[in-house]
Amino acid sequence: MTKKKPTPITKRLTTTTLINHVAADLGTLPDEVRPTVMATFDAIARANASGHDVAITNFVTFVSHQVKRRTVRNPQTGEAIPVPAHRVVRLRVSGHLADAVRRRDRRVTIRKAAKGTKTLPTTPSEE
Repeated sequence: MTKKKPTPITKRLTTTTLINHVAADLGTLPDEVRPTVMATFDAIARANASGHDVAITNFVTFVSHQVKRRTVRNPQTGEAIPVPAHRVVRLRVSGHLADAVRRRDRRVTIRKAAKGTKTLPTTPSEE
């Protein structure tokens, strides 16, 4: 069985267009893919909201970070405004993805390389 080429992405990727691209790549309907994609996003959100980091190998790490309380100033009035301590999500991009973006490699994949190889495959068809 030959592997299908990934659907080219030519504009900003929204949730709906992501679902459509995944469905096209898998040869299925968007309504069949939507629950899986949304469940993935929900799991990432729940983990971060619980204070846990989410690491997706060769892609990105969503880091739950605690910010200390501080005082800021209103630029119009100069009034000091206290900002309480709170949690934020930070993204740490993998070196593999950062390199692919620098090279403008539109065929990048996050699949792991086969054992014994030093580089990652650029497309599923080149594996």
